[in-house]
This record gives sequence, structure tokens and C-alpha cells, in this order.
Amino acid sequence: MGASIGPAIVIFALATPAFADGVLPFDGIFGNQAGCHLYATGKMLDDTYLLLTPDTFSSAEIGCDFGALLASADASFVIDAVCSPGGKSTVRVSDLGAEGLTFSVDDRPGIVSGLLACPPTAPLGAHA
Repeated sequence: MGASIGPAIVIFALATPAFADGVLPFDGIFGNQAGCHLYATGKMLDDTYLLLTPDTFSSAEIGCDFGALLASADASFVIDAVCSPGGKSTVRVSDLGAEGLTFSVDDRPGIVSGLLACPPTAPLGAHA
């Protein structure tokens, strides 16, 4: 991934105070252990982080900024996004219940799965 956009998307996600009006119709942050740690502390454990907010997805390989919800059915969502690398893309997020959320970009092979809800925490930079 281009090293410049991923951290920029993470910083944007960390600085966004409210997610209730996000593109995805849920509250909360989802990720793996490294992604949840990054969201909670602003410190990267390693480059395995996966972080999904209602408006963004971030990993070491790709970062996406969601523009609009195009469709939803049951627990699956299709989103218009701008990703780096890749530019304008269509992404899919599906809720598999106890198995967590999945994330995929139409023009890329592979699906990120097992994104679980991060423990509640104030985002970096928020004041209590």
C-alpha cells in the first residue's frame, strides 16, 4: 500500500468524534487486536492492524474512505468508497454474527474476516 494514505485514514478515523451519522448504519469500531489497540491508544503494535469504522477501513495494505451506502440487505452492505491504492471502489461489509464482520473490495482478491467489536473507549484526542 502507499504508505501515506493508510496512516492518514487511521488518523482521520481516530479524530472523528461521533460515528452515529456514519455511512455504515451501526455504531462502534471493529477490528482485530492490533486495530482496536491502534484506535484506543494511537499506537501501532505492528502492521497487522485491521480497523473498520462506520466511515473508513484501514490496514497496512489498503485504506478506504466511505462515500455513500449504495445498498443493504439483511446484514450485508455495499458502499461507494475511495481506496488507496485503487481509487474509486465498491466495498462490501457483511455481519456474520458471532464470527464478526467481513470486508472486501470488489476489484481485489480476498476478504478480511473476523473483525470484532472493539472494547468501548474514547477515541484518541477526545476529551471526557
